[in-house]
Amino acid sequence: MVPVTASESRFDRIEVSPIAGSLGAEVAGVDLSKDLDNQTFDEIHRAFLAHHVLFFHDQQLTPQSQAAFGRRFGPLNRHPYVKPLPDAPDVFAIVKEPEDVHHFGNGWHTDISYLEKPAYGTMLYAVEVPPYGGDTLFTNLHLAYDALSDGMKTMLGGLTGIFSNARTYGPSAQRFKDGVKAMTVSQQAEISRVEHPLVRTHPETGRKALYFSELHLIGIKNMKDEEAAPILGYLAQHAARPEFVCRLRWRKGSLAFWDNRCTAHYAIDDFQGMRRAMHRVTIEGDRPF
Repeated sequence: MVPVTASESRFDRIEVSPIAGSLGAEVAGVDLSKDLDNQTFDEIHRAFLAHHVLFFHDQQLTPQSQAAFGRRFGPLNRHPYVKPLPDAPDVFAIVKEPEDVHHFGNGWHTDISYLEKPAYGTMLYAVEVPPYGGDTLFTNLHLAYDALSDGMKTMLGGLTGIFSNARTYGPSAQRFKDGVKAMTVSQQAEISRVEHPLVRTHPETGRKALYFSELHLIGIKNMKDEEAAPILGYLAQHAARPEFVCRLRWRKGSLAFWDNRCTAHYAIDDFQGMRRAMHRVTIEGDRPF
């Protein structure tokens, strides 16, 4: 497998404009509500692999058309805990009301990394946004891995992380008890744990990346908590270095599509007293290796 790079990509059907040196690009010249011909889809896919996060502005998507676009990339995941929209079982709403205490996803994470097969990608569509605030940060975990010393790469390459839903959906989690009340949990989650490597190989490009999700990574296999804590603390600081990060300012009608296999993201909670509503589609992934 040969990595796809931004400099090697040529696009005839779409316009691709990088927004940062680390990752992220805006894509113009395409209406995602329509059926895409194979060449246009192929160009979007190549841009996705090259830039890891794509931003499509000024889209007019229904939940059904958003889900249809997601299915072009693979089967869709139905969230194990959050109820979907009544007329779109593969889509759920992420809503923060003015009175909510905190925000959904306000911590560095990769989506559903607590499952055996975490997400391939996520598509988030802006239905209603505040006049300011509510941006999303993305970090390039390929670059985060590349910047490590050879010794650290060797050590991490032999370690297995323990990922869990406990902090976000477990019985003691506060996310849906004191905030984000407009979202509905379909069932009370039992605490689960899965094991994934701390360094994973991208199945399409062959590039190595850290596999890090601060909200869900709770330990390291065969280590005591006090032994794992310094390593996990360092990775949390390292993965969020500014030179690995880009920032999206949402507009109504924006859709962000990110690769959970090589990125993490953070939804900034800086719009207290204002409303924000998004629709999310998640594409099924493979077990990290």
